[in-house]
Amino acid sequence: MSAQPARRRRWTAAVPIAFVLLVVLEVWLLVQLGHVIGGGWVLVLLLAETFGGLLVLRRAGRRALDAFRQTASVPFGAPVPGQEPGVVGNAVLAGLGGALLVVPGLLSDVLGLLCIIPPTRRLLRRLFVRVVRQRVERAVREAGGSVPGRVVPGDVVDGEVVEDPRELGR
Repeated sequence: MSAQPARRRRWTAAVPIAFVLLVVLEVWLLVQLGHVIGGGWVLVLLLAETFGGLLVLRRAGRRALDAFRQTASVPFGAPVPGQEPGVVGNAVLAGLGGALLVVPGLLSDVLGLLCIIPPTRRLLRRLFVRVVRQRVERAVREAGGSVPGRVVPGDVVDGEVVEDPRELGR
């Protein structure tokens, strides 16, 4: 028996426990905030963040659909004309941020805002891409496939790597 199924079992057991702990922490934070600013203001805050999350979710959903449509109209891997790189990832993260804002709770609101604010969204997108790339490469290696190495910029001349093209005429 390999270590992979055991690791997977640990994760599947930990997810429900983490979810329950998150809910308990969210309720505790809301109660503490209620003691500081009052229960009515906490209710107003929850309603405002839920409404704001719905607006963000609606806007991000529309953008995500448009980005998916544009991306689906070109061959795989080809650049989409008029679309900057990462637009689909940005739309998905903004949608996730809106969904987290809809969920009542302070931690989910902070995570949702991190997904919506452009600088942190860019960082989260890069982190997500890195994690997905590593997992895909690991899965390909475990299946017996090969993963191409990193591409180093430069020109190859007679087996040499030339960093500066001006050195080619030496």
